[in-house]
Amino acid sequence: MDHSLPPLEALEAVLRAAETGTFSGAANMLEITHGAVSRRIALVELWAGFRIFERHGRGVRLTEAGQGMAAQLEHILLQLRDMSLAGARDAGLPFVRTSVIDSFARLWMIPKMARLEGEPKDLHILLDIDSRLMPLAADRIAIRYGTGPWPGSRSVPLTGEEFRPYATLALAATLPRDPEPHDFLLYPLIHDHHDDGWPIWLDYARLPLRSQDRHLPGYDLTLLAAAEGLGIVLVREPYGAETCKNLGLVPVCDRATTNPKRFHIVTHQGRQSAAAQRLAGRIATLFSAPLP
Repeated sequence: MDHSLPPLEALEAVLRAAETGTFSGAANMLEITHGAVSRRIALVELWAGFRIFERHGRGVRLTEAGQGMAAQLEHILLQLRDMSLAGARDAGLPFVRTSVIDSFARLWMIPKMARLEGEPKDLHILLDIDSRLMPLAADRIAIRYGTGPWPGSRSVPLTGEEFRPYATLALAATLPRDPEPHDFLLYPLIHDHHDDGWPIWLDYARLPLRSQDRHLPGYDLTLLAAAEGLGIVLVREPYGAETCKNLGLVPVCDRATTNPKRFHIVTHQGRQSAAAQRLAGRIATLFSAPLP
């Protein structure tokens, strides 16, 4: 066992091979040759004193010992990268890298960024737009939408949501005074490809595909479509209510049903930095706050 530390490039090769499942995939990501990846990983194995990978079909997979090493390496390299970013972005302030989906960033995170960073500012948010759960560390949190929990992490659910239909004032005026669920099937319904609550609200096991409906790839896009008078949108209250108010959309029915999913603050299982804890607390407080 060689006690001198291997270079960072060799450690990076281990992580990329673990991610892709092949040395060739790691080579493509790192823009080096297959042989260079093999040599770098051999250097880390010599230093560690055990095999990190074993052959599996046409690729490789981590050994049990390799899994523990890869998890620790990923955590260490993340901290090193984040330290360099923090100095470049906002010297003197602690930073928190925060991973969110794009619609959450546009509808909720950006409008509240100043309050989330503190008044006066006491932390800096480095925003990552990503639908995957990014690797987590002491200075990283993620906001994820679903039923939770997520493997290898700790999640705290935010305020639950209810589905309620909204539309423009002009469209709302054409509905009966006390509409029943079947009344809405006379209108175009706007669906979010990623999370369709209409069957839940309508109490249908399955809503048939209808040519007059619109299916859009994002919750924020469904609200914009409704604001253009293109149909009735199912809003997730309280998450979408403030945006609806700004867009001139109004609820068109008192009936609300529980959304089985909700947003969660997701962190790694270890100790969080003080700045990450402050940010998580502010997100939880503002998310549950009533509309101004």
